[in-house]
Amino acid sequence: MDKETYEAFAESLMNAHQTPGAMIALSNQRYQKGFGYRDRENELPVTADTIFGIGSITKSMTCIAVLQLQEDGLLSVHDPIKTHLPEMTFQGSEDITLHHLMTHTSGIPPLNTLFYANKQAMERDGSFNMQIKMGAPLDREQDSIDTYDDLINYLNAIQIVLLDRPGKSFSYSNDGYALLGIIIERVSGQLYERYIEKNVFEPLGMNNSFFNPNQLDERAARLYSIDPTAETPTIIHSPEWWDAPAMWSAGYVKSTANDMLRFGNVFLKDGNGILTAESLTALTSLHIEVEPGRHYGYGVMVTPDFFGTTLIEHGGGIKGVTAQFAVLPEKSMAAICLTNIAGAPAEALLKGAVQSDMGIDPDKAAIKYDNYTLTEADRQAITGVYQSNEGQTIKVYEKDAALFVEIQGTEMPTRAVGRQAVTITMHGTEHLLQFTDDRLHFGFRQLVKSGSFLQDKTLNKMN
Repeated sequence: MDKETYEAFAESLMNAHQTPGAMIALSNQRYQKGFGYRDRENELPVTADTIFGIGSITKSMTCIAVLQLQEDGLLSVHDPIKTHLPEMTFQGSEDITLHHLMTHTSGIPPLNTLFYANKQAMERDGSFNMQIKMGAPLDREQDSIDTYDDLINYLNAIQIVLLDRPGKSFSYSNDGYALLGIIIERVSGQLYERYIEKNVFEPLGMNNSFFNPNQLDERAARLYSIDPTAETPTIIHSPEWWDAPAMWSAGYVKSTANDMLRFGNVFLKDGNGILTAESLTALTSLHIEVEPGRHYGYGVMVTPDFFGTTLIEHGGGIKGVTAQFAVLPEKSMAAICLTNIAGAPAEALLKGAVQSDMGIDPDKAAIKYDNYTLTEADRQAITGVYQSNEGQTIKVYEKDAALFVEIQGTEMPTRAVGRQAVTITMHGTEHLLQFTDDRLHFGFRQLVKSGSFLQDKTLNKMN
């Protein structure tokens, strides 16, 4: 690895995105470096034992638990969810299986559930009201979702309308993974978090990994966020960890770089004693294409041709957390990037390190999209406002004969790569936006076009 070139690349990215601290580590001592600070005010360094949140990388651990229970004959990934959650009553729930939840193909649309599950913590740091001011579809009077019963009752009450029949299309769902956590608990007879501790963390030697924020100690990174009230982007210390016990299975593990490299051994060592080879194959199979060249397995993303090798990865992001985990089995490499602010360029930082180790420029894209010239009719067909009940609003519009996208008040130019596809660059990475039938596929979610029939069905139910 050309460390000087990579570290200049990494520091430039971190400065551009005002990232306070980051830990980047490749397995087998290939590369390991802490950038910035885990505590900026006291200038405490980042190390491989600094504790960060890992966000949705947790989902791969949840899927490992499901596959372990399948190995034990206690469930099947093809079980209807109502076998284990008979009280689920929303329309279409009878057709959803565990496999659909694990692959984000249940048809459950993006929902605001996670905000209510985090509500107590968000009220303590003032961010719940701030989300409402920013346009998130939230009700101040709605009770917080603190238990599994609260979650199930809420999902039943809001009359979910599925985006598609289960199995047909991909749309990322934290709610689906929350339901998997309930199923793991019911089938195993153990608390979800205790099951993961006993069957994933302990056998892998992940002694510094846990769910409960009460276990955080002086090794934990301080959390930072962008002050939404400042005229220019200003980084502030924001100490409250968001916590949602009813949805821990969707993304609430805290861990270290050293522990996450140990977790990588599951993929590098044929399950490393916690999964059979058959289950590992199921975990990393190409169950559904998400974007050209990228597929979803069970709790992991799989790119079969990442510069000629297979890349297994997943990211995570929540308040004070952006993380990226990757494994390249054919290279015998695991890699992790952990940061202490949301919106950090963790994916670009990690892939830059991996590519540098492979002798490839750190900023080179593995998947290339050719330029495409949109007609006026093409542009008119995709312009509009796209929304989800998860709080996202994305505007697509023409200006000066060019197409732009606005996300959270930030205007970004697009690059057309197909009649119904454009890209934008965010957090140092090129992202694809695909448009089909009054829907926008972005950020692995399906958003619906304002004023469309689909919006009337999927959004207005909750407003």
